[in-house]
Formats: sequence, C-alpha cells, structure tokens
Amino acid sequence: MTSRLRSWIFLASVYLAFFVSGAGCLIAEVTWNRMLIVVVGNSLTSAAIIVVVFMGGLGLGSYVGGRVLSKRQVSLVPYLLLEVCVGIYVLASPHLFDLLADVFNSLSGVVQNRDLLTAVRMVVTIAALFLPATLMGATFPAMIAGAATDSPLKRTARTGYLYSINTLGAALGTYVAGWILLLEFGVHFTVACAFGLYVFAALSALVGNTALKASAREAAPQPESEEAPGAAVVDVGLWRFLAVATFGIGFASLAYEILLTRLIILYLGNTIRVFPLVLAAFLLGIGISAVAGTWLYGFLDRKTSKANSLFGVVALGAGAFIFLTPYVLLSDLIIGSEHFVKLVDAGPVNPLPILLIIVAPTILIGSLLPIAIRMLRPGGRGEATKEAATLYALNTAGGLLGAGLANRYLVPLIGIQGVIVILALVCAAVGVSSLLSPGRNALRRAVAVVSIFALAVGLIAFPPRLMDLYAGKIAESKLAKSVDVIYTYEGRAATVSVLDQADPQRGTYRDMYLNGVEEASTRFWHTQLFKLLGIFPVLMHESDGPKDVLVIAFGAGITAGSVLASDEVASLDVVDLNPDVEGINDLFTDVNGDVFHKPRFHFHEDDGRNYLVTSHKKYDLIISDSTHPRSYDSWILYTKNFYERVREQLRPGGIFAQWVPVSESMRGPLFRIHLNTFRSVFPNSTFWYIYGSDQAFLLATPEPFSLDVPRLQRKLDKLPDWFRAKHYQIDTVARIAGFFWLDGPAMAKMIGSETRVNEDDRHYFDKQSAVWALPPDMQLPLYQASIVPYLKHAGRKLIADIHEEAAVGRQVANFKFFRRQSDLFNAYCIDAENGNVQYYMSLVFSGEVPDQRPFCRQAEIRHFRRVYAEQPGNYPAMAMLADLLYEDGQVDEAVSLAQRALSLAPQNGAVLDSYGWIMFQEGKYAEALKALEKAASLLPGNPVVSYHLGAAYLAAGKHDRGRAHLEKALSISDDFDGADHARELLGKRE
Repeated sequence: MTSRLRSWIFLASVYLAFFVSGAGCLIAEVTWNRMLIVVVGNSLTSAAIIVVVFMGGLGLGSYVGGRVLSKRQVSLVPYLLLEVCVGIYVLASPHLFDLLADVFNSLSGVVQNRDLLTAVRMVVTIAALFLPATLMGATFPAMIAGAATDSPLKRTARTGYLYSINTLGAALGTYVAGWILLLEFGVHFTVACAFGLYVFAALSALVGNTALKASAREAAPQPESEEAPGAAVVDVGLWRFLAVATFGIGFASLAYEILLTRLIILYLGNTIRVFPLVLAAFLLGIGISAVAGTWLYGFLDRKTSKANSLFGVVALGAGAFIFLTPYVLLSDLIIGSEHFVKLVDAGPVNPLPILLIIVAPTILIGSLLPIAIRMLRPGGRGEATKEAATLYALNTAGGLLGAGLANRYLVPLIGIQGVIVILALVCAAVGVSSLLSPGRNALRRAVAVVSIFALAVGLIAFPPRLMDLYAGKIAESKLAKSVDVIYTYEGRAATVSVLDQADPQRGTYRDMYLNGVEEASTRFWHTQLFKLLGIFPVLMHESDGPKDVLVIAFGAGITAGSVLASDEVASLDVVDLNPDVEGINDLFTDVNGDVFHKPRFHFHEDDGRNYLVTSHKKYDLIISDSTHPRSYDSWILYTKNFYERVREQLRPGGIFAQWVPVSESMRGPLFRIHLNTFRSVFPNSTFWYIYGSDQAFLLATPEPFSLDVPRLQRKLDKLPDWFRAKHYQIDTVARIAGFFWLDGPAMAKMIGSETRVNEDDRHYFDKQSAVWALPPDMQLPLYQASIVPYLKHAGRKLIADIHEEAAVGRQVANFKFFRRQSDLFNAYCIDAENGNVQYYMSLVFSGEVPDQRPFCRQAEIRHFRRVYAEQPGNYPAMAMLADLLYEDGQVDEAVSLAQRALSLAPQNGAVLDSYGWIMFQEGKYAEALKALEKAASLLPGNPVVSYHLGAAYLAAGKHDRGRAHLEKALSISDDFDGADHARELLGKRE
C-alpha cells in the first residue's frame, strides 16, 4: 500500500469517524432529553438543569482531555476507547434512566422542600448525563491529538475542519432523531441506532489508527518541537483576548438560540417538532461556517497579512444578524399576518425560509471558534491539542451560561429585546476589540469603548419594540374589525399576550396567547368547556364532604375558578409551567371568579406530571387542562404512564377528567389511539363534547358511570351568581346531558381494532406534529350515545328534554364536522334558546339572529316545496306545505293545496286536520268542524287534533264540547304545539 493511499485512508477514516460521532452524540442527547424530562420533569428549571449538566460535561471533558492527551504520542486509540465507552453507556441508558427514575421517586418522597427537590433533580441529572457528556467532550481533543500529524498550520486547519464535520454530523443526528427515529420507532430503537453509530465511529478510528501506525513505521522520526514555516509561539495577549472572546461568543450563541426558539414558535407552533428543527438548523449553520471560516482564514493568510482581521469582521457581522433576525421573523417577509397564528393545527409550514433566516447569524457565529484556533498558531502538536481544547471548553462554558440565564433571568428582567441588544453588543465588542487591538494603546481603547457605547445607545433608543411588533402581528392575524392589545408580558416560561376582539362575524371576546399559541379565550364555547370541566367532576363525586382537587395547567384560570364555584372543595392545588399567572388571572376575573386570590387556591410552578410524582399527595379529583398532546410541554400528560400515575394519586372514589381536542388536533387514527390509551387505565370512562367546537373532555369514574338526577340538580342550584350557570347551559341536568357523547360501548365501537397506546417510549402524536396533517376523522357525530340509561330518578319530562338537547347537539356537531349550515338551522328550529346554537347563528348572521318562527317556517316551506316538486302526489307533503303557507300569509295557495291533498286522501287524519284548521282560521266553522270531527275519529290520541277541534267548537259556540276536547288534548300531553293557547282558551293560562 502506498504512502499516499494510507494517508487518504487515514484522513477519510478520521473525518468519517468524527461525522458519525457527531450524529450519534446528538441522537443520544435528543433521546436522553426525551427520557430525562419524564424523570425530573418538563419544567424550565428541569430543562435548564439538563442543559447546564450536559454542556458542563462537554466543556470539562474538552478541557481535561486537552491537557491529558496533549502529552501523549499521536494515536487514535484514546478516541476509539472514548467512543466505545460512550456507545456502551448509550445502549445501557434506558435501563439506567429507569433506575434513576426509581431513585428520584424514592428521594422525592423523603424531600418535602421544593428547593431541596431542585437539588435532587440536579443530582439525578448529573448522575444521568455528566459522565457521558464529559466523555463526549473529551473526544474533541482526542481526535485532534490523534489527527495531528502535520505542520502547525495544517493541524489548526484540520482542527477547524474536524469541528465542522462533527457539527454537521450533529445537525443530521438532531434531525434524524427528532423527525424520524423517535417519531417512527420510539426511544429504544433510537438509542440502539445511536449505539450503532458509536460502534461505526470506533471502527473508523481503528482503521485510521492502523493506517497511522503503518505510516509512522515508514516515516523518519521528527522532533516534536519542529515547526513549519510561518508557525509562531502563541502570543499571550492574543491568547487572553481569544479566551475572553470565545467565551463571550459562546454566551451569545446559545442565548440567541434559546431566544430564537421562542420566536420560531410563533410560526411553527409549540409542537415537539419545533425544537429539533431549530437545533438542527443551528448546528447546520455552525457546521457550514466552520468549514468556510477555516478555509477563508487559510486563504487570507496565504494572500495577505490581515488574516486576523477576519475574526473581528465576522464578529461584527454576527452581532448585526443577531439583532436583525427577530425583526425579519416578525415582518411579513416569511408569513403574512393572515396566517400568523393559524399554524398550530395546520400542516407544517415550509420551514426553509424560516431556517435560512435562523442559519444566517449562526453561519457567522459558528466560524469564530475555528478562526480563533487558527489565529493562535500553536507550534507543537501537544500545544495545538491543548489550546484548541481549551478554547472549545471556554466556548462551551459561555454557551452554558447563556442558555442558563437567557430565558429564566434575563428575559423577565429586560425583555427579549434587551437580551438581543446585549448579545449583539457582545459580538460587536468582540469585533471592535479585535479590529482595533486596543490592548496596548490608550487611544484605541477609548475609541473601542466610545464605539460600543454609541452602538448601545442606538440599539436601545431607536428600533421599534419587538413586543409591540409581536402583539401587533397577532392582532393583525385575527382579521377582526377591532382588536385591542391590552396586555403583554415577557415571562420566564412564555411571552403572554391578551387581546380584546370585536367583530360581528368573528365574535367578540378576550383572547390569551402564550408564545403565539392561543391557550384560552372568553368565546362562549371555550368558557363553557372550561366551566364544565371544572365544576362537573366536583358535582359528580360520590361524596358531599370536603374535597381536595388538583388542576394541571392554569391557562386563564377558568377551569380552576370553576372548581372553586363549589363550596365542597376544601383545597385547590394548581400546577403550571408558567409562573407568571397572576397578571393573566386579573384580566379574566369575570369568568374565573378571581381564583388566584382565593384562600383555597394554592399555586405550584412545576410540570404537572412531575408534581404528582414529587408531592405524593392524594386527591379526590384530578383535572388536566393542559394544552395539545403534540406540544413540547404537554405530550407527557397524554401517555399510559401518566394515567397510571394519576390513578395512584387518586383517593378511593376519586375522579379524573382531561381536556381533549377533537377535530383539529386528533387527526387520522390519533383519536382512536388516545381513547384506547385512556381506557386502558380508566375503563369506566365517558366522553363529553361541547358540540359545535373542537373542545371535549374525558371523565374517568371509579365505578361505571351513573348520574343521580335530583342530587345533581340540587348542587347545580347552589352555584354562585358569578358562575353564570344558566348562560353557559350548566344550570340543569337536561342541558348538561346534551354534552354527553360517548359511553363505554360507543368508545369501544369507535376504537374498533386499534390496539396502539401512547407511552413515554412511543408517542404517536409526535409524528402528527411533524408530518403533513391528515384530515380529521369526520365521525364523532355518528357515534353519539344516549345518557338516558345512566340516569337515576329521571322523570318523563326530563327524558323528553334530554332527547331534545341530544338532537340539538347532534345537529350542531354535524355543522362543525361537516360544515353544513342547514344542520345549524335545523338545531335553531328545534331550540332557538340553546346557547351554542345562538352563538353560531350570531356569527353566521353577523350578530343579527333572525326571529325563529318566520326563519324556520321559510326553511320548512323550501323543504316541502322541493318534496312536492319531486313527488306531486305526496299528499302529506301537500298538507304540511299548506299549513306553512297559510301561516306565512300565502292564503290562496295554501287553501288550494289543502283542497288538493283532501281530494287525494279524504280518509287521512293528518290531511283532514290540516284542511279543517285552515278552514277554521278562514272563519268557515261548519266546514272546519266537519273535517276536524272526522280527523279526531281517525286520530283519537293526537293532542293537536283534539286542540284544533276544541278551538273550533268554542268558535262555533259549542262551549262544553270545546272545553272537553281542549282538556282531552292537555291530558294527552302538556307540551304540544298549541298547548299554551289551549290553556288560555280554558282559562288556565300559565
């Protein structure tokens, strides 16, 4: 084998190993993060701990590895051993994390103080991540040391290329893990793939080391200190500057990534897919720029004496792009206002334009570390390894600090715009200092300070406020006649915006957005859902005594406030990731009862699932009002594992209820999978749907569902005035029964042959968040079940009312799912007073709901005209049309049709009744009585016919007969069309 071929094999093996290693590293990191949030929680505190521990391990590994490995002879064996060790850990990690979960659960039972619990989280996270992260960090100097076989200039160039190829591999690994492996195959398969990549990297290193040894045997020994032409001893002043600069650039880089993620959510929603997408784009930009920066520095160094100026120019450019990127994202260049907040439930937006904007600053930022390494020009091989590893460690440490401080501390203190200004100034300061080299010259120092100060004043004083642009963008996207932004707040967990909208076609209500995603509003159906979700489980509980309740997620506080509408609740714990809820509460007191300031209310900032694990408190009721199951912060609340934990924390007789989206988020088979998951833990489940909306909830009871009608009604009658139970149709058993939709058999039928369940290891909503959305399952209205078999002590009148409510609900559900206005109009004609019907009719008719009687009469006239036109001999349709036309004032046509129907069916009771009633209204009493008497003989049990005959007898002066027939009609039924008039004629007006 020739020397040239061995050299080529060596280089190919080195680059391939480091590329694959980068991919394996990020696949493992993304998967570990997925597994670890289940253990220590999905709160910002837990997320910050994970970032700090992992990046701290990377930095420490690089620093220590650089010092240890710089003293060893050239070999890839240390790198190979490190990769094998990391691979083994990756493969074993699911079992280790399960063990750590048991340890954490045990410790959390002993540690009651929440601050100490944070320390426990830190210990568990360190135990999980610090060792592999340190080993991963050490692979960087190990590879540099093993590949350092050339002159100093080539060594520093190769360091930059290795850094680049590793980062490109990391970008690919992030994308593959977050968008393919976890979505399609789950955690265990993804971990196995990462292990395979580490094995491949180790084998590549073995091949490279074999080629290296063969080359070393043939090559003449060279003094270790020999330097190539142009190499120089490291300048101490330059080293100090680059150490500070790379730390600052690392801080700006990771803090920028964190802030940018908050802005990206505005475009792509808060789904699971957003974060690997942003991270992959970020790493891709760094990887590309590392190659470009390394090459460009070498080119300039060969052609000019100003190569070091590249560092300053790039740093200034990075600062400019960091500052400008958020403004570009909030402009209409990418997505117009009409689509700005409509993307959460839509198919994925083409991410390329957004990614290009994200990558632009990172292309500049990512090139700075490789350029800094080349600027040092270390002489010896060991020095090259040590200095490069140290700069990498400092860069990582800066990133660790930036990621830890940006969201939790800096944003609440100075806002996103303030943090962006600081990051831009850090880059500008690095750039100006590099270009002016002010370290040895007082005038240059003064120029640098004045320049940075002037830039700071300009960036603070002149640009428009990002928050104003952000809130204004949301307001524009609503396309309403009038939208007022009444509240904005940049908190630790979310950017909050509250708007008031007024529009006859789009509704008038107050709306709350967290990070650009609508979370709560005062729309009729939204408030209705939250109120019912909060109060109904409390009223359904078998005990009338004091109850302890947990609500997961605060939102606008409507669900929590509704829980406290019952005086049976002794204590209410509310847990939410967003700690800044008091300001939101104060804007929704009309619908939440000012719950935040109630003495029974207790707030906890935490992940709801982790709170259940760590509090060990038992509850009579647990209500989950978390956001979508495909969002990054809520998916863990829709798994079988979570439901099992809920069941453990319920007291005997306890009830669990969970909010569920039904038409926009539950797509394809996901609804069936979710129902199957829920019922696998809670077999006694019922499904309640706010018909006309996409809002519903699942109710799990300890025993098969049943409803004691008098008991529930007594409790409903005690609800406070602020709750507005009647307005939201929560005041009677019949109205509430209208929301009952699926019982056990209906759910089983809907689930069908579906056997999959959502688990921590495999969550099927992941995929739906990352692929083109399927059309929703247009079937929920078809599975409506009856609540009547589950009622106790229900009278005939109540059952009739429930049937009417169910009919209205079915029609409005059809309107929602199948987009048929005729179904809504049918519901309006059944019950014009129904609040849901009123709401949607108001939107359809721009706030001016038509009078029910003439509106429905015209609809019926159109219907029967179509029937009559298609079936000219249909005498029942003729009779009905004749009645409607007469009521509408079209007398001649009505009389003609009634006569024609009578000629076709002279012995039909319904036809005789229609004809006789029209004759009665025309004042032809003799003819009317003749027809109505015959109709009554044919239909003796029909209350309407008896009423018509009684009214005709009274008009003809036959009072005794008239009263007798009216009383007979009311004895048959007290609720027929005309019953009130019959009572009026009898003098029994009610």
